[in-house]
Amino acid sequence: MAQSRGATPATPPPVQALPPQPDPRVTLLEQQLRDVRAEIENLKKAQADSDNSLALSDLKRATGDQYVDINSQLAALPKVALDNGRFTVASADGRFTLALRALVQFDAGYFAQGKGPASVDLSSGANFRRAQIGVTGTAWRDWSYNLTLDFGGNGLESSGYIYSAYVEYDGLKPFGVRIGAYAPPAGIEDATGSADLLFLERPASADIARNIAGSPSRKAITLFAQDADYLVAASLTGDKVNIGNTTKLNTAPFDQQVAFVSRASWLAVSTPEIKWLLDADLTHVFKPTDLVAGTPPLTTALNAVSFSNGSELAVGSFKTVNTGNIDAKTVTEYGFETAAEYNALYVQGGYFHYDITRRNPAIVSPDFSGWYALATWSLTGETHAYDPTTASFRGLRPQSGLGSGGWGAWELKARYSNIDLDYNPLSSAAAGGIGGGIQNVYSLGLNWYPTNGIRFALEYDNIKVTHVNAPTTDISADAIGFRTQLSL
Repeated sequence: MAQSRGATPATPPPVQALPPQPDPRVTLLEQQLRDVRAEIENLKKAQADSDNSLALSDLKRATGDQYVDINSQLAALPKVALDNGRFTVASADGRFTLALRALVQFDAGYFAQGKGPASVDLSSGANFRRAQIGVTGTAWRDWSYNLTLDFGGNGLESSGYIYSAYVEYDGLKPFGVRIGAYAPPAGIEDATGSADLLFLERPASADIARNIAGSPSRKAITLFAQDADYLVAASLTGDKVNIGNTTKLNTAPFDQQVAFVSRASWLAVSTPEIKWLLDADLTHVFKPTDLVAGTPPLTTALNAVSFSNGSELAVGSFKTVNTGNIDAKTVTEYGFETAAEYNALYVQGGYFHYDITRRNPAIVSPDFSGWYALATWSLTGETHAYDPTTASFRGLRPQSGLGSGGWGAWELKARYSNIDLDYNPLSSAAAGGIGGGIQNVYSLGLNWYPTNGIRFALEYDNIKVTHVNAPTTDISADAIGFRTQLSL
């Protein structure tokens, strides 16, 4: 629009001042300072991290070295265990072991005697049948040992004697050799450990057979071979360490007995349900113990041998059958046994024959025999484990012990036992007649295993002894026996 004539011209707006601008050189220096500070902080942090890693690495290394050292020290220490109550110690490398063992059997028995002469009193009462303590183990890996003392007894406790004392070399498996005093292998019933016996006593036939030249405390050397399903053993034996055991051949301080004892066992069937064991043994006494010095005439008893046994309840020591002394040149025994298990059923039996060759050929030589059969039934379903080291079966081991959710293992048992020690009993002694007697024992009972290592056994025995040559000396009795057992 055109400006009016004479008007005053408009005033221009005031000019605004610009803010002061920073010096670019200062800004650059400040940025450089910040960068330097950040780099310093990064360096410090990196240094700190580096120091911690080294310290942690050093700590780990030191701790690891200490851990290895502690483990090495622990590994070098003997191993101590308490397995089922048995104290054991083993060296770190396993070359040496030691285990404490104990067996205590306290028996009580009562005889209700029927027929019998006035001079025969079958003793009721109680005694410690076995009271054993000992050590077993290995040395230098291939050697084993056993030292066991027994303070129990048959009818009367003893003051202590060597039950077992031997060393054994096992470095040539399956072969081995044992030497010392012990029970050389002589059959299934013989090999069954005292803690695993199904009845209070072994049957008379097996007991007489093992005592001819075997049984505990016998001085012997044995060569054997064994595996999972067989055992073959041959032993050269002498007298017993403990002189005076009434079931063995007589001993005296003259020339000792020399005998051969052998055994062969084969586990013919072995399945989870069935096991069947076959066994044969042979014993031959080359020379019985001399009872007198020198070589006297045939009219003098030089080597008197006797076979005897009790009622199969050993709270008393009376011998219900006894041949008396027989002057012998040699003695031979052979036997056959078998044992089988089918689930809860266990059966076992054996036959034994004994021959005596008299020193005087003018008198007929006698022979005797005996046998037994037994069966057990596990009410709780446990089975008898087979032990290949002894070729025999062990006692029951409860699946659920008393106090551990169960009532232990229960087992019914029955046995028939026969021993015939008569030989031409109606003939005179001068003609070779021997009236040792015939004994038959029926046994029924119950075993209770409340836990491993403890057993209670109740047994009823019906005992009958007949003497064809002397019926007035016949014996009959009913007996009740009870055993409390602790084995470690």
